[in-house]
Amino acid sequence: MTASSVTPGRAIAGAVLADRDGATYIARYGDVESEVRAVREAVGLMDASHVMVFKGTVDDALYPLDEVFAGNVANLRYGRVLHTLLADDAGQVIADAYIACNDDEILVLCEACVPRAEVARLLAGCPVADVSDDVAVFCLDGPKAWGPLRDLAGRDILGMPYLSVENHVLDGAPVQILRAGKTAEFGYWIVAAAADAAKVHGRLMAAGARYGIAPYGLDALDLLKLDGRFFNVNREGRVVRDPLPLGLQWMMDFQKERWSGRDAVLARRAAGVAHKVVGFALAAGQRGVRVGDVVRLDGEAVGEVVACGWSLGLGREMGLALLDRPVAWAGLDFVVDAASGPLAARSISLPPFVPASLTVKLDEV
Repeated sequence: MTASSVTPGRAIAGAVLADRDGATYIARYGDVESEVRAVREAVGLMDASHVMVFKGTVDDALYPLDEVFAGNVANLRYGRVLHTLLADDAGQVIADAYIACNDDEILVLCEACVPRAEVARLLAGCPVADVSDDVAVFCLDGPKAWGPLRDLAGRDILGMPYLSVENHVLDGAPVQILRAGKTAEFGYWIVAAAADAAKVHGRLMAAGARYGIAPYGLDALDLLKLDGRFFNVNREGRVVRDPLPLGLQWMMDFQKERWSGRDAVLARRAAGVAHKVVGFALAAGQRGVRVGDVVRLDGEAVGEVVACGWSLGLGREMGLALLDRPVAWAGLDFVVDAASGPLAARSISLPPFVPASLTVKLDEV
């Protein structure tokens, strides 16, 4: 699927498209920092046409999916969402996934770092249909993300627990709403039929006007994931690939007897993990870090940069580094060998700020 002739994000003035693994997506609408600021301070709406969507029935698909995805799909309860990963045969992560159990339907939403055909290949034995061309996915994120949905769907939306799914109707259009998100702010993923995409998008934008809503693209989401410390399969995931140094143990159930790549992951786990991904921030005024730059401690190479970008919360450049395990901890001063010269940096705990959403009490809005 290309992004999206069936979803309306491309119709917004200023939309800039880019390609990733053969699929087109919406990178930005102009100034990326303004899009990040909208999500951190108010609310942003993303046309998530890069997300692959699969559907099946609970009775048919639950256990086959459990034998492919790393998390415990078999124990997924009605109305709940599982955040897990999909690995290839070598135990390398290829997709970050939400799996929702919605009444008698299973909904799988994947962000992948490989061509879509590879994800489809791994799911070929599961009784789920790729409906990516038939639906639209929107992400509503920010400390005021609850506002448009409350106004359109009623106050019940405020009671949705994190990682839950519900059916709602927005302006006559049936939608599935997942309380989820990858920005460290309030987040909702909204799945609508392709035929209703323009209506749903328009109503969300109109209802969000009083809350300062702005459209945002995948470039902004990459930065939001970075300083919010949400795993980004298309940044550090694409570079490192191994879920163990990426710190994704919480997305895997090691007690399960079968899932794609399980034996390879367990073998590496038994051998010991020699590296770990850690956050870092450059010293104030330092600029120019790039993926692949070598990290040095006392002149000795101890790792490399695997993701980087500008943090609005910190007001400086930051990133993630894959460090040797003995030095993979917060509070360490080191040097990054950038093309422009050495840059002073310090490893930090993430996220490095208090998300604005944590100050909002939904029972009082």
